[in-house]
Amino acid sequence: MNIIDTSTNFLPKPGICNIPLFAIHKIEHADLSGGKEIVIFQSPSAVKNYSFLEKLIDKKIIAMGPGTQKALQEKGLESTLPKKYNSAGIIEYLESNFDGSSILIIKGENGVNDIKEHIANYGGDVESISVYRRNVFEDYTQIGNDYLNADAIIFTSTMAAKIYFEKIYQNRVNTRFYSISNRIKGIIEEYGFEAITLDYFSDNLLEKIKTT
Repeated sequence: MNIIDTSTNFLPKPGICNIPLFAIHKIEHADLSGGKEIVIFQSPSAVKNYSFLEKLIDKKIIAMGPGTQKALQEKGLESTLPKKYNSAGIIEYLESNFDGSSILIIKGENGVNDIKEHIANYGGDVESISVYRRNVFEDYTQIGNDYLNADAIIFTSTMAAKIYFEKIYQNRVNTRFYSISNRIKGIIEEYGFEAITLDYFSDNLLEKIKTT
């Protein structure tokens, strides 16, 4: 079974091939961590492209998911994970642990703003900073051939789904589509296709794909 994962921060998984659909480029940015007590990283790319990690040693750090936590660990930083690995999970965590702390959110350009908006709506002291952008490739011919032969595709971002359906998809393909969040699933459905939302960090991810 030919399974392709679209992630730009792929954690190796047996039986799954990784072919990203866009590139990550760093955005130069200022240090906004001064005075912040909590720092939230929304993705592994946020960790890899943030220029001031050494200034976060004494901060409380929250990671969006296991991939983000692993990226932080590789930089020598400990972090907390929410029970659910998405914006809603972090919001739930903050609601049960929030003590009026000043918060910095580190993310990608045009990334999800749900966390910042929620904190701001409740009068919290919050700032966000974009430290990378996602750039489409100039040509998708070779990548397209790989994707057109896929039995299953795992979409790990809304941008990857949009690129696939706008630049690669052909109506002759017989591919099953999987998402890692309901937000991504919704984008796939907007293009008129069904998708199954996976527990992306499950130990038996491959088996679940093969049996659905």
